[in-house]
Amino acid sequence: MNLNDLRNYRNWVGLSARVLHEEVIRVGGWTFVFPTKAPRWASRVRNFFNVTPSTLTRLPAEAEKRIAAAAQRFKFELECQENQYYNRYDKAARRPDPAGRVSLAYKVSAHCPAKPSQAVLDTGRLDRIAINRALHGAVYKDEAGRLWFQMSAGSTIYHYGGAPFVAPADAVVVNEIKGQNDTPVFKMISLDGTGGSCEVIIKNRGSDTLVPAGVTIHVRNLVETHEVYQGSYNFSETIQMGLAAHQLRDVKPHVGAWDFYVNPAHRYWTLDQRTFPDKDPRKPKDKPLADQV
Repeated sequence: MNLNDLRNYRNWVGLSARVLHEEVIRVGGWTFVFPTKAPRWASRVRNFFNVTPSTLTRLPAEAEKRIAAAAQRFKFELECQENQYYNRYDKAARRPDPAGRVSLAYKVSAHCPAKPSQAVLDTGRLDRIAINRALHGAVYKDEAGRLWFQMSAGSTIYHYGGAPFVAPADAVVVNEIKGQNDTPVFKMISLDGTGGSCEVIIKNRGSDTLVPAGVTIHVRNLVETHEVYQGSYNFSETIQMGLAAHQLRDVKPHVGAWDFYVNPAHRYWTLDQRTFPDKDPRKPKDKPLADQV
């Protein structure tokens, strides 16, 4: 399938989520499929890509730090841009020593891009703070070997209680004051190679992490299944693509109603077992999903 095929839902109908997932990876990810806001139909059927773990095992601390650092691509790009900027324009950073040598004040990784992307340049100070604090630090592995990253407590604000009054402020209060111990749910994400991520919301029993390092827990009875509060697939995961991309493809097209998502019949089906429907099975008289743009 080419990009035009992938942008037309009629070409999805009857195909499995596995086929579509592989096609999206082949063309470079969701940012190429939906360069602007995702259409309504895509937002409604996104959970066909959303896998849910049955068990989670927390990794050792050393592994968590290494894996979490590697996963936060966008945070790394922000740090690259900030260090390059200060080395270039900060006079103190460029002040030569008595021998005339310039020792730059901020180290720049050899893996940094020569020029920052437009997404990096467009990321404001408040969004940078949110991205830098997006992850809690705990990392888990599920029964299929997928890695799941525990998000910060502030990222859970849409998954319990009422709608946030001022989302950025509410997130800061939950993250910095309330903390994960007093937050009723955990939010976990798993990167899937498309620039997007799977997401699961797990009920919290009053702890900072789901389990201690090295411990395995069965989570099926703890997974949030409420239509509004449940986890949903993300076309642009914040830690990889940035907050603006996540807002554009995931937050703005979403409608917080119980019947918005068209979900697969069973949340524990594999991607091969999930085929995209022509219409919302609950509303056969509604117009086809392809016409909901």
